[in-house]
Amino acid sequence: MQTKMSRISVGSPAPSVHSATAVELPDGSIRAFWFGGSREGATDVAIWSASWKAGKWAEPSLAVSRDQVARATGRYVRKLGNPVAYVSDNGRITLFVVSVALGGWSGSAIDRLVLDSDGKTILSARRLVASPVLNVGTLVRGAAIEGGAGELLLPAYHETVRKFPLLLRIGREGKVLTRGGPKVRGDLFQPWQLVSEDDGHEIFLRRGKGTEPRVHYSRSATKWGSDVGEWTAPVPIPVSNPNSGISALRLDDGSILLAANPETDSRETLSLLRAKEVSGPWSVVFTVDNPSREDDEKDLKRVEYSYPWLMHDHEGAIHLFYTWNRREIRHWYITPSDLGNGRGGNR
Repeated sequence: MQTKMSRISVGSPAPSVHSATAVELPDGSIRAFWFGGSREGATDVAIWSASWKAGKWAEPSLAVSRDQVARATGRYVRKLGNPVAYVSDNGRITLFVVSVALGGWSGSAIDRLVLDSDGKTILSARRLVASPVLNVGTLVRGAAIEGGAGELLLPAYHETVRKFPLLLRIGREGKVLTRGGPKVRGDLFQPWQLVSEDDGHEIFLRRGKGTEPRVHYSRSATKWGSDVGEWTAPVPIPVSNPNSGISALRLDDGSILLAANPETDSRETLSLLRAKEVSGPWSVVFTVDNPSREDDEKDLKRVEYSYPWLMHDHEGAIHLFYTWNRREIRHWYITPSDLGNGRGGNR
């Protein structure tokens, strides 16, 4: 199969879509989720989903509505936001969803929904206690990593008063066991985590308002256990970040693949960058946008590519999901050869 782009959300009636997440199921198919409605934060926003088999995307369908989340959790839900999906060996999907009862995103909480393999039936639900004070202001964006005994390490972030990253260690039944993460100065949030080659943990951070508009990085040498670990102070790496979402993968040769908007003040270009070391040099190995633009973009004054989600499948192919102009969720299937030497691994 050759590298190609698909417009996976165009079959849904939602005019505004954002924040895709995706998982590979045991049968080799891929299921993507995103939120969509009349606009971000509207009461009609729901979680939508589509499945990919044999190189083709099925028509998207509504997966979870805010009323379903409210009934499942026994709590009032006014609006929904970022979904993050994780799949277990039995094919059941754990979907972490941001929900808000009152106010804006600073009043949000994280709901943990366990779905069947079709991604449409809620089997169980629980609101995470991610913050000991009022349990508001926490959101998710990055992929979860499996731990021991059915545990997950979920990257989250806080948005009330100030922004900072959180790493939540979650037990089999959905209870938050420990909280951790690096201490930050300024707006550093939306962590994306990887397992380092020495079995420690490392995170890439989105840079918000302030100086040094670059992706930041922190690591912990602590292996999985009762504590999330002691983290190094976040430092900027030589990749620009105009207050935009990022995503990362570790390839099987040990190099890192990073999806980012590599300009200091614009989301008009989305690239995949690769480096052997976090400190660089970082080389652009794939670019979504190009100077000539695609046919459906030529008449637009401005184009935005945002919120990338990277994953690789069991055959080593790279899958890149992103939001296009807040109108579509798009997907690139990328063969390893199109990234130069090396193949995507299963780490």
